[in-house]
Amino acid sequence: MNPAAGEALEGTWVPVAASVSGQELAVAELRVARFVLEQGEYRIIDRDDQVVDSGNYTIDESVLPRQMDIIGVAGPNSGRVMLAIFELEGDRLTVCYDLERNERPADMQAKEDQLLLSITYARASSVLS
Repeated sequence: MNPAAGEALEGTWVPVAASVSGQELAVAELRVARFVLEQGEYRIIDRDDQVVDSGNYTIDESVLPRQMDIIGVAGPNSGRVMLAIFELEGDRLTVCYDLERNERPADMQAKEDQLLLSITYARASSVLS
């Protein structure tokens, strides 16, 4: 993992937009209130300030789209590896993965037979300032 890439992803992220296969979801209805990335570990914190999912993540920036493997250790995704793609633009992070298959999406746009979840996060420090 490129240290610069890892450092750029690290921090607390707040969801600002979400969709499943192009259909918008209400951000207020998402379980995730904060997505925390620190030194190869992730935590999903709900609106009651409880950690509801946690584990590890790795990234690969040598390919496009950039790839993220999210490895669940505790919570509903324990033992599961989610093969995601991501885009990082300034203080915006978009993570996308297939909800039904254990396949990495080719891009952020769902094909006819895919159920892709895409969540765009803003860096918490940029939301609070």
